Amino acid sequence: MDKIEHKYLLAVELIKKAILQSQYNAIRLVNQEQLKLYFGIGRYISENSRNGFWGTGALEIISAQLKNDLPGLMGFGVSSLKNMRIFYEAWATLDE
Repeated sequence: MDKIEHKYLLAVELIKKAILQSQYNAIRLVNQEQLKLYFGIGRYISENSRNGFWGTGALEIISAQLKNDLPGLMGFGVSSLKNMRIFYEAWATLDE
């Protein structure tokens, strides 16, 4: 089994290419979904905080409750929520 036949080398290359393409697509789709999530959360936060529906401590309360309800959740601290709002507001014109 020292020397692999050419037809098997071709099969390995084809399968390897399919695996790598699939992994790339999965990463791309995950990033796309994450950006949609951040944009949507940013919109929700912007609409409620900028229009005076929420007070100044709202993001602290929301972040703490998210951490309580979803233990181990990362990336939804107060500064991240503020960044999501900034992200939405910076790119909102593309949504129109």
